[in-house]
Amino acid sequence: MHWRVVLFVFTRQDNFMFRSQSYSKMLFGWCVLISYNLMAMPHQHASEQHQHAKPQASAVAQQGALAALSPQATTLYTCSMHPHFRSENPNDRCPICGMSLIPVEQDDDPLPEGDDAVIRLSPRANALLQPELTPVLRQKASASLSLVGRLAADQSRLKTISAWTSGRIEQLYLATTAVDVREGDPMVEIFNPELIVIQQELLQAKQLSAGRGAGLPAASTLDAARRRLRLLGVPAAQIEQILQRETLQDTVTISAPVSGRVMERMVNSGAYVSTGQPLFTVLGLETLWLELEVFEHQLGDIRPGQTLQVTLLALPGETLEAKVQLIEPEVDSYRRTARLRAVLPNRDGRLKPGMLANATLSTEQTEALLIPVSAVLVTGERALVYVKLDDERPTYAGREVTLGRRLGDHYELLAGLNEHELVVSKGAFRLDSELQIRGLPSMMSPGGGADPHAGHRHAVASDKKDQTPVIKPVTDKAPQVDFRLTDTEHQSLLAAYQQLYLALTEDNLSEWQAGTARFQQLVAQINWPANFPRIVVALQHGRDEIDDVTSLADARAQFYQHNLGLLRLAELGVIAPGWYRAFCPMARNGDGAAWLQPQQNILNPYFGAMMLRCGEVEQQFASGETHEH
Repeated sequence: MHWRVVLFVFTRQDNFMFRSQSYSKMLFGWCVLISYNLMAMPHQHASEQHQHAKPQASAVAQQGALAALSPQATTLYTCSMHPHFRSENPNDRCPICGMSLIPVEQDDDPLPEGDDAVIRLSPRANALLQPELTPVLRQKASASLSLVGRLAADQSRLKTISAWTSGRIEQLYLATTAVDVREGDPMVEIFNPELIVIQQELLQAKQLSAGRGAGLPAASTLDAARRRLRLLGVPAAQIEQILQRETLQDTVTISAPVSGRVMERMVNSGAYVSTGQPLFTVLGLETLWLELEVFEHQLGDIRPGQTLQVTLLALPGETLEAKVQLIEPEVDSYRRTARLRAVLPNRDGRLKPGMLANATLSTEQTEALLIPVSAVLVTGERALVYVKLDDERPTYAGREVTLGRRLGDHYELLAGLNEHELVVSKGAFRLDSELQIRGLPSMMSPGGGADPHAGHRHAVASDKKDQTPVIKPVTDKAPQVDFRLTDTEHQSLLAAYQQLYLALTEDNLSEWQAGTARFQQLVAQINWPANFPRIVVALQHGRDEIDDVTSLADARAQFYQHNLGLLRLAELGVIAPGWYRAFCPMARNGDGAAWLQPQQNILNPYFGAMMLRCGEVEQQFASGETHEH
């Protein structure tokens, strides 16, 4: 065609050459047009020979085809859903989901060597990311441990008041517990007849010692009487009163030996008690114990004598100080914690045992190589940070690091980075997400794009070669059910289902309506057991609305309900031995949907031609006898 144009132009030139100046200008214009067509000839021939060219190719595909013909560079194309797939043909489709490909952003500059997870951003992408960089520095830092616990009684100040003598309780000064007493306050009077006899001996010894010629025996008798009264619990002051007044007392008064709170009363008025029997329990509240739980990884930072800053809900806005007294030597095997005890002063008596408390402990300052906590991406076994490389364009590399203790807002760095390197302290997670999208090594995928399932449940390899996906067979024995379909019912039901299933994969609404009508007719003819009500409801979903369905979206909604029943029947071993359960996570607006199919290769009924291969085979149903002959 181009040679005919050239001959025509030169014929025009012979006929009209030199007739006028206007003809000369027209001739010049034709020559320019000829030059343009001649230059385009090689490209047009190459385009005609391209096997995958389509008349209605998209603008992206046309640009990619022209770029692919350029001898300077080769444009690669990828799938926006599965970026690990690459192709030089812009008209290819993703083998996983069937979507059209888009150009891959090319970077002519080689990436720095020495790191696997390296990403280079454009200035615009870097500006949108807004990463914050922090240098790795060696400096002093201390950890701040937050602990929780409760107040408890100081067991060293718990006293038990016992009966010094046997007898009957004549008077009880404390009618209730939880009252405060001071040291020396009377608590109970005990009647003891033996007390009168000993007092008489005391007075007789006094008279003998006061007479003329009284010697050592009289003095010894007086001292013995004093000691016997003391053993009965009579205070020395009360003994002196008896000697001075020479009056006898028939009761012994037992007083509080310490100041505190009466925690327990074990006797009542009128009761008989024996010597040594417990009467009261008194707790001194000048100090309380603060019992805290410490995780085992925190034990290395705590030692007796350290000061805790304590806050309580009962005293808002106040901070108290407590001293670490004891760290129990055993760690709870279930909670993985050890109990810490601190002593908290309570001179004003505002604190009560059982109160909840929060405590903060600042550890000693240590010098270490530090990185911000926000810079570290922790997966449980690995710790990853992103380092800015010395490059003209914004370039970052992922590095695995070994962490020590957490010191406030920083981690102690043991290995993986050098001092003064710049780490991304804000934006590291977004960088890692970009690496995952590009199929490069990242936090959750150390091997990079080797796992094509990352983020999707699709079972197709990254190259164009077919690979047999790993199918999970049904190894567990199916639940025993007595119901079986006849051979005719079983074959007819699966044939009708396969018709409507294939109709949706081909986006054929009329064929789906015909297949669904036949399917519902067969479901209605089967004598289903009474214990299958939910299965039957799912199978008969929309049976009266088949002709009213005017869109593939409504048809696929019914198909989803039908598969709820069919898949359950397959799990029970009633239908479809050897068939497959397939799943697509993108179906139903991202909620995902499963379906029954006879073949292993994916044919997606929820997307049809748009993404025919999207999904994966999850399992194969067990082969065996499912119907009656």
